[in-house]
Amino acid sequence: MLFMMNASSLQLINKHQLVRDFSSLVDKDRRDTATMLAYVAEIDRRKLYLEHACPSMFAFCTKRFHMSEAVAARRIRAGRATCRFPCIFDMIARGELHLSGVHQLAGHLTEDNHQEVLQRAKHRSMREIEKLIAEISPKPDVPASVRALPIRRVQSTPKMLEDIPAAHPIAGQRPAIERLGVSSAPSQGSKLAAGGSKPNSRVTPLSPRRYKIQVTIGQEGRDKLSELQDLLSHQIPDGDLAAILDRALDALLVETRKKKASFTENPRSVRKRSNRKGRAIPAQIRREVFERDQGRCVFVDACGRRCLSGWQVEFHHVVPYARGGSHGASNIELRCRAHNQYEAELEYGARFMASRRN
Repeated sequence: MLFMMNASSLQLINKHQLVRDFSSLVDKDRRDTATMLAYVAEIDRRKLYLEHACPSMFAFCTKRFHMSEAVAARRIRAGRATCRFPCIFDMIARGELHLSGVHQLAGHLTEDNHQEVLQRAKHRSMREIEKLIAEISPKPDVPASVRALPIRRVQSTPKMLEDIPAAHPIAGQRPAIERLGVSSAPSQGSKLAAGGSKPNSRVTPLSPRRYKIQVTIGQEGRDKLSELQDLLSHQIPDGDLAAILDRALDALLVETRKKKASFTENPRSVRKRSNRKGRAIPAQIRREVFERDQGRCVFVDACGRRCLSGWQVEFHHVVPYARGGSHGASNIELRCRAHNQYEAELEYGARFMASRRN
């Protein structure tokens, strides 16, 4: 019998019951995932898919049960790993490992290292597991390179940007742009043809403290990199992108910290009291709060768990400014935007805050 959930009925459940039910569903899903992997592994071991006119376990999952290719691949790979190392079953059932993590770790587990690696992978995100894999199976640094991507413009013939020929840097000559390690792309203002999508940037761990960065940039960005190679040609004769990027990040970090938290090499002392009138928080208070909270959201839930997000952090008045709260450091904390808006809605109401945002 199929169970049909009416989504609108969930709106009648109070928030505490909703979270409890969700927690139960998560626990059940973890147990079901472990059981699913056991079945996948056993059917695969016995090759029962052959009786069902399928040449492989992958075909059996995708054609007979209509799983997506990605889901089928993850389950089969993880199922085979659990056959080799049965402790994975219990770790998945307890929620200590997730399916995607097992899929990534499977090719790196051995009889000698699996216990240590699996313990280190407990409750880790995919990004953290990628760093763990880079540590146990380090890869060499990738060479810097650049290649032009085809551009599809509206009402125009697809055009390929010309590559600059490779060349060894010599005195007085800019190194070949292949060293930049980026892909040329349309400028920010250019129009892509229908169906075009924004390429994803990615940072991939290669080995401990070594990463590969892959991005697509526009013509303006490519020109800026070329100009930086020229301007830095005395300090960085080979035009190495990693060295240029490191310097650019240092400069941008200084500028952004100054704007965000008023960091400066020669801070001035606060002459006026922190509870002075006006919405602007004094620079000294911004610096003090940012350093104290380590640039991260300090929202704490009822169980004492802290948010710790560093994404879109904002300065939050514990006692709202509109209700007489001061600009003192004791009354100001960092919040990510989501928690800042959440607490504003608790204080003033969701409808009022929605009207203010609109």
